[in-house]
Amino acid sequence: MKRLTYIFIIIAMLLVSLVPASAGASIDQLQGITTPHLMLMEEETGTILYEKDAYSKAFPASTTKIMTCLVALENCSDVNAMYQCGWESQNGFGSQSSLLGLKKGYVVSIKDMLYGLMLCSGNDCGACLAVATAGSIERFVELMNDKAAEIGMTGTHYTNPHGLHDEQHYTTAYDMALLMQYGLKNDIFREIIATKEYTVVEANGKLTKTIQTSNKLLYTKQGVDWEDNIYQYAIGGKTGETNFAGYCLVEAAQKDGVTLIAVLLGDNNMGGTTTYYRFHNAKKLFEYGFSQYVDYDLAHYGVTNAFNVQTVGFDPNDPNNGRITATVDISSVRVSGNVDDISKISAESFVWAEPVLDMDAVTAPIAEGDKLGTVTLELNGEPYFTGDLIAEGAMSAPGNSSENKGGESSIVGGKGSQSRGISNLSVSKNGGDAEYTVWVFYQNTLFTMQDGLTLHYLFFDGEVFRSTKLKETPHEISLFKLTEDENGNRSFVYAENPEAGCSYVVVSEGKALRAVKKSRSLAAADVIIDKNSVIKSDVTDDMIWTFNQNGSGYQLISNGLYLHRSGGSGLLFWILIGILVIALVIVIRIPAWIRNKKHNSKRRSKYKIYKR
Repeated sequence: MKRLTYIFIIIAMLLVSLVPASAGASIDQLQGITTPHLMLMEEETGTILYEKDAYSKAFPASTTKIMTCLVALENCSDVNAMYQCGWESQNGFGSQSSLLGLKKGYVVSIKDMLYGLMLCSGNDCGACLAVATAGSIERFVELMNDKAAEIGMTGTHYTNPHGLHDEQHYTTAYDMALLMQYGLKNDIFREIIATKEYTVVEANGKLTKTIQTSNKLLYTKQGVDWEDNIYQYAIGGKTGETNFAGYCLVEAAQKDGVTLIAVLLGDNNMGGTTTYYRFHNAKKLFEYGFSQYVDYDLAHYGVTNAFNVQTVGFDPNDPNNGRITATVDISSVRVSGNVDDISKISAESFVWAEPVLDMDAVTAPIAEGDKLGTVTLELNGEPYFTGDLIAEGAMSAPGNSSENKGGESSIVGGKGSQSRGISNLSVSKNGGDAEYTVWVFYQNTLFTMQDGLTLHYLFFDGEVFRSTKLKETPHEISLFKLTEDENGNRSFVYAENPEAGCSYVVVSEGKALRAVKKSRSLAAADVIIDKNSVIKSDVTDDMIWTFNQNGSGYQLISNGLYLHRSGGSGLLFWILIGILVIALVIVIRIPAWIRNKKHNSKRRSKYKIYKR
């Protein structure tokens, strides 16, 4: 009866093995896997598609050799270098240990030992590689733990290079997925784990041995394996097993450009009833992952990548009023993961945050390809991607911009306060025409633009602040930004450029601009600036100007009053007044002249003049 039961079990297992893994293994199938520690990860993004107790302590057994292989590869400059084995090749390995067959005095290449390590899981190869690489097993183990920390394997600790059981030699399924993700970036590592068969040759002819991989997803050994578990999408990986660790497998597979990593630790081969249980389950994990994983670019959601950037200090003749197009490269940004999670994302889930512009970079001149700043794409309110804003075109500066260096004005000479190029300043509650109230800050100057052609600069005129279109008039301006600490204490510190919405003291030649009319100009106040470029003297409210963005420049507001450039110097006004006065005089004098003429005409008619 027992024999009959056993036969039925064997037949049932054979039938199960003949059924191919479902193209879309279900979550129920995964939940039925008895392996205690599972992890399924997408390799490129690290997206976790399935896990079970993946962060708990587990023993790695010979999957340890993934780390051994990578540390050796990264620390050996020549894999073809030869190594003469010492006693480490034989010490500490019992009759049940998995070995290539190295002995003291054998001379083999690093490459042969790497294949012996990963294909037939040679513990002797692990010990010899450790000494060949680091000089001792202890030092090599330090390198293993250092690499684990570098990768982010916070739940892992190594005590040996081969995986023989030690209570202080442990890992987690998640950490092993991270390790495999890291290893897949190494081309030699990928080549080794994908190899089905390899021949090791000892230099002195003492050992020639052909070995096969223990990975049943890659290779079925004739006469030994009574079941074919080859998986067509398998890349390769590493098996491991000890009485304490159970049956383990770390494997990678690729299908349609998607690479998945499966980790299975601590399996008991379904109570010891089947040797191939971990391979069956790896297939289920992969098929589930390939059916559930989706990957889209941002174009799928209609996310645009072009922005209009307002520049400063641009050529007043620019037809776009200083606006330039900048783009951010989003070609490599992907949205990927479990189809159930990704299906919740829509085009409305993506929002671009306000670009963070570099004020120096957006100051003309600007060349095509210049970086202007950065911009962050948010997904459901959280930062998802940050990229550089790159200018798609060029922006020229005004004609004198190439002469100005280091933020200092090159304009020198007399003030010329009586020149017809001088105009007046004023303040009012009305923002008014942009031609008179929108100011542009460029290279330590403040100016308005008349008809987009003529620049009118703010300058200190001896006692008051006025405006001039004369370039030879000194008009360097410095800004001192208002900041407040948590106690409300104010300070004013030098700022290279203004920020929209922030407040500043506007200073020229040691004088601060005040929102106070003085005749047809604005008053000035003395300011004391220390060596740290901080204003130390008292600052009144009428000296503080808020820079509110308006088109290509700013409107300056103090105590609710807008800074204005008046339409002219007043000369035209007095000329007009003079003309009106003259006209009025003429109008008044003409009737009197007419009357006098008539009167004189009558008087002359009384006389006759004769010619002789």
